Amino acid sequence: MAPDARGVLLGDRGLLLFPSLDRLVAFLRAYAEQASLDELLSSLKIRQLVTPLKTREAALSFAAESSYRMDKLASVARLSGGLVFIGTSRHFVRYRDAASPLGYDVSELAQEAADLIVYDQAYRQSYSFERDIDLRSLLLRLDPISTPANRREQAPRLFVTAETGVGAAIIGYLFRWGVDAKVALVEWPSASAFEDRGTRLHVFDITDCPQRISALLVALPGVTVYAPEGPNVAVEFGFHHPVSLESCPSLFTSDSLSLLPRRGEALLVEPMPAFTPVESLVRADISQQDRPHTLRGEPSDSALESALSLRLAPSSDPWRNVVATVVRASQLDWLARMIYALPSDTLSSLRIAFTEGGDVYLHDAGGIEGVPLGEFACEVAPRVYVPAGFSLVPAVSPDVLLDLLGDREDGHVFFSHGAAQPARIPDHDFRPASRALLHEISTRVVSSAAPQEEPELSLFNYAEARRLPLFGLPGKDAPEGEPGA
Repeated sequence: MAPDARGVLLGDRGLLLFPSLDRLVAFLRAYAEQASLDELLSSLKIRQLVTPLKTREAALSFAAESSYRMDKLASVARLSGGLVFIGTSRHFVRYRDAASPLGYDVSELAQEAADLIVYDQAYRQSYSFERDIDLRSLLLRLDPISTPANRREQAPRLFVTAETGVGAAIIGYLFRWGVDAKVALVEWPSASAFEDRGTRLHVFDITDCPQRISALLVALPGVTVYAPEGPNVAVEFGFHHPVSLESCPSLFTSDSLSLLPRRGEALLVEPMPAFTPVESLVRADISQQDRPHTLRGEPSDSALESALSLRLAPSSDPWRNVVATVVRASQLDWLARMIYALPSDTLSSLRIAFTEGGDVYLHDAGGIEGVPLGEFACEVAPRVYVPAGFSLVPAVSPDVLLDLLGDREDGHVFFSHGAAQPARIPDHDFRPASRALLHEISTRVVSSAAPQEEPELSLFNYAEARRLPLFGLPGKDAPEGEPGA
């Protein structure tokens, strides 16, 4: 023990003593938010101690390089419920505080056999070492904490684990949508003798994953999405580790990958497997026909011409711009009954057109979802509609589609499944539904003239005061015992 340049008494090592392991974790959480844990890792030791009364405490020791380091660690440790000591070997004395700005010392060292002895103002305590605690193992055992929804951000890089039955389908899905992804097949040995084989998972490394795809992966059973919190460690998406893992990147080597789920044991991929781009694993069709030679073509002077017809094909894409529906003649009675139940705002914006075949076309520029009847149609180009759940093949842009429909004029064109040609409904045939469906209302005249002669008013005749003064109207007899009016 010796004073430093500031006069503060220092020893070779500092010691932080905590009454329980959770208080030690609280210290690590607080210190990692304001400083790097990597600065302490070279000399850091965490041990579980046992007192003579068989109670257990946690101790964190490190090299006390300067009083500046000790002051920073001491302030965080005291806030977390710990005690701070300074010393050498197995003897540690209390570190300086407001009552003793330069530190404490003892006049005599205890000679008892103990692994560790601490000296405070009011007591002296001896400890024996029970076990060492590895910091990396301690961090991997901590359960992640849920992140509030308003603070979740889309990570530029994601790790995804999938069961082998789902992983093959995800490989093809990511390839079809052109997502920059790599995949590896990882196997862990069985944890029990009763298991026939170990755990096998597909591990995906996805860069710049679209939000809709990441949301789909999060909702899939058997799939877990992880967001990186360091170079080689990731925590399940929507959660974060209690201790900032970015403050201790040296704990996670570059030849391994640590995945921390919200529940259960951490997945350690060690050594790091070889990741393969998903496009390299997509199944390729190989012709079984023998081809002994290659056909060589020569340019031709004749012009090449080809004509294709547009067709409707089922599509799994989400429905967009559903603004029209076609009600067949067999459903007109249902439409008439439903009109009475439609809200006023839906009915006011709804337009309707009747055709000679009995079919009725309904159109609402704001969306036709308020009319749950008929065959819904999506607007793929201005006033051009295809049935919901279908798409035009080959794929054609809206501008090209409008050029192909040269005779459309100002009408609405409806493609129908099974029809040879699309139907064209002139725009002037669409009228407000309330005007087209309601009949004219006839009125009747109600006279409100006042009568020519006013009725004669009844007059009261007053006489002497009596018990019933209102009796005595003209033409009425007075009650018995009362004088007449």
